[in-house]
Amino acid sequence: MNVSELNLKAKALLEAHFDNISLSGELSNITVHSSGHWYFELKDDKASISCIMFRANNSKLNFVPKAGDFLELSGTVSLYAESGRYQFIAKNMQKSGLGDLEAKFLELKERLEKEGLFDEKFKKKISPLPQKVGIISSFTSAALEDMLKLIRQKEYFLAKFYLFNALTQGLNAPASIIKALKKADEMGLDLIIIARGGGSKQDLFCFNDEALAREIFKAKTPIISAIGHEIDYVISDFVADLRAPTPSAAINLAFFSKDELAQKLDNLEDRLVFFMKNILDKAEQSLSFCEKMLKARSPKELLEQKIKQ
Repeated sequence: MNVSELNLKAKALLEAHFDNISLSGELSNITVHSSGHWYFELKDDKASISCIMFRANNSKLNFVPKAGDFLELSGTVSLYAESGRYQFIAKNMQKSGLGDLEAKFLELKERLEKEGLFDEKFKKKISPLPQKVGIISSFTSAALEDMLKLIRQKEYFLAKFYLFNALTQGLNAPASIIKALKKADEMGLDLIIIARGGGSKQDLFCFNDEALAREIFKAKTPIISAIGHEIDYVISDFVADLRAPTPSAAINLAFFSKDELAQKLDNLEDRLVFFMKNILDKAEQSLSFCEKMLKARSPKELLEQKIKQ
């Protein structure tokens, strides 16, 4: 049996046993092909499946779904024989309210907000010149590499950086991040940055973990949450002391470059000179006034005025 034959047999087997079934989940990564076919993923909080809805079927709908929609599909489980890719062929689709992940996110956000975990009064101040900085991220992530590249470009020579490896996706990620956060928080750092690059809502959902949110809230060290892209919001963003729209933006928010620092010192020097000149000018004016007053009341001046009278 060759590969083509195996794939065709698997396709026939799947379609025979999983025909006309219902499937529910949250839609993500939808692509509308020039042919009119829709390619997308359907997911829950633990898994996802590739789906296709052909033009002949999607043209009958009175709406175009978008990422985050919770959907009820009916159709057939199949296999694309050329690549051996397992997929679901949707023949019908209907909306079913908020996506499950979105609903969980909103429920937790509302509950923690009521408890006060997002209140500004609890936010710790970020040091303008942090000297010991911890970065919690996956050592294999492009986000971490981008941050380190930016740090080298900025030549931020005054800070010492401590890297903490953690899973940033999947069911075990929250526990991994919490473990790294506890270790970093015990080191007396000036700042901790929790970072992860972009991804789908499912990819980023580990940062909506309640236990992680509470650990960030009770940490002694100021924390910047730098998760995903600018349009992505997770619970960690709301409970952290500062939210950065991207991991690289966290570096720009937290540090001055060598040149920026020199310019800032020049500006401070100019301001100091200006204020000192003002103080000295006022002191000189006051001294001149006192000198005139003393001269006017000196015995010699008083005697000369008596003689003139």
